[in-house]
Amino acid sequence: MIRNHNTSFKKLFRQVLLLQLCLFYSIAAYSWGFFAHKRINHLAIFTLPPKLNGLYKRHIHAIENLAVLPDQRRHSLDEEAARHYIDLDRYLIKSIAYLNFEKAIQLYTNDSLQRHGIVPWIIPTMKNRLKQAFFNRDTLQIIKLSSELGHYIADAHVPLHTTSNYDGQKSNQVGIHAFWESVIPEMLQSDLEDWSAPAQYIADLQKETWNWILSSHSLVEILLSLEAKLNQKTNARSKYIFIKKGTLLTKTYAPAYTKAYHQSLNNQIETRFNEAVQHVGNVWYSAWLEAGQPDFK
Repeated sequence: MIRNHNTSFKKLFRQVLLLQLCLFYSIAAYSWGFFAHKRINHLAIFTLPPKLNGLYKRHIHAIENLAVLPDQRRHSLDEEAARHYIDLDRYLIKSIAYLNFEKAIQLYTNDSLQRHGIVPWIIPTMKNRLKQAFFNRDTLQIIKLSSELGHYIADAHVPLHTTSNYDGQKSNQVGIHAFWESVIPEMLQSDLEDWSAPAQYIADLQKETWNWILSSHSLVEILLSLEAKLNQKTNARSKYIFIKKGTLLTKTYAPAYTKAYHQSLNNQIETRFNEAVQHVGNVWYSAWLEAGQPDFK
């Protein structure tokens, strides 16, 4: 149960629990996936210093469960989808990289920015909201904003969230989105890092966010080309299997194909996952520091 400092968390927490049944099978199509988003938020808590992580540990299950709410909102809020990605291939990267939203909107219309994604700017915006929640000692908002902020930061570390070819639909590789960020992370559960360095302060989050996104974008070509090469030398019957989910048969990648692709990536997915964990912790910590390090004993 959430310990409140200003307001009750009960109603929202019950809603989140109910959403889990709806999200379990649908979330993989959108982002890191049900397992990975929850795991990233969970591990980020342990990067925080003792004066802060007590608050987060008390609400660890809520922080995990709330991590998937941004994906759920895609069904009800038109503006939500744009917060998860940016199609960098739609821009001259040198003209947009490292711009804040105010400068970006001077070069491009708001409609254009929304159409091609605003993840570089939603992260600093959410961090400022979290900072205000810390200042107000508003536990409800701290937990909610921290969880959702963790989701957007994690998405910024996914290469396919930085290109209009987000699911390989332009390169005859449809399905690679969930393959990279859901199927393989779930296969790697026991191998994903469970320790990160202590959280560090980020002085310029807008700049740092762009660093994450540009790093992700640099991996797009290689992850697509490696899968294409593997596909060329694999018989279609060996690439996919059918598994039973309830009464339905679902087509998915065969374990051997999954392992071969993962090995060819040379720890790419683990690296992006672990960096996401570290950076989520860094942003939470930075918001708390800037709010004056409030005590939540």
